[in-house]
Amino acid sequence: MDGAVRLKAARREFFSGGGFTGTFMPVSAKVRNIAAAKDVTVLYTPDGATWKEAPLTFASHFGDYDIFSDEVNEQVVRFAIRYSVAGSTFFDNNAGLDYGFGSNFATVGGNVVLNTATSKRGSQAGGGFVFTTSWLEGEILVNNIAFAKDVGVRLSADGGLTWRDTHGSFAGAGTAGGTFLGSGAEVWRFKTPELNLNPSASEFRFAVFFRVQSTGEVFWDNNFGQDYKVSKSHGATIE
Repeated sequence: MDGAVRLKAARREFFSGGGFTGTFMPVSAKVRNIAAAKDVTVLYTPDGATWKEAPLTFASHFGDYDIFSDEVNEQVVRFAIRYSVAGSTFFDNNAGLDYGFGSNFATVGGNVVLNTATSKRGSQAGGGFVFTTSWLEGEILVNNIAFAKDVGVRLSADGGLTWRDTHGSFAGAGTAGGTFLGSGAEVWRFKTPELNLNPSASEFRFAVFFRVQSTGEVFWDNNFGQDYKVSKSHGATIE
């Protein structure tokens, strides 16, 4: 990855019917919002020799980044994501290795990626007063490259002056936001502490991380170095 495009997730699915069987690949990618006009494409090989292209379509906008998604309707052996914008071209080709599935059914860009995050508000009584509380909860996707791992979110509620880590909990290799992932990728859920609403900033800033316990290696998704940002308004959501 070079700082402007990141595979979010891809999975290998199977179909059968009418005497035919085969595989196809739903895929999504995040791109930095450099300019309005964007071209996001999957470069893939169905046989390990011939390379093809398939465009991704705009799915959603979250301020300083967008999500593009679609399906490649044939077998995919290896693939990468290309992003062309404002006269520049960027790639996420898995650090030169290309992405693939092997014996797995799903893969996540950069080994860790934010799936969704939602701001919440509540109230807490004490000392004769009622305080407004706020917190962030959501899902993180990781590649299952190690059994012992720490997955979580590093969050600031005061505009980046102070930061706090919250570890997530394993939620399975099954579904993320109702979407089946399958083996190879995992879903981890997080919920930060319910603290008094900090009025010094109107939004949360955060990044998500994945640390391999045996080696100490850490992978980050920090929205291309910009940090993720989501309003503290109750129910505000980014993906």
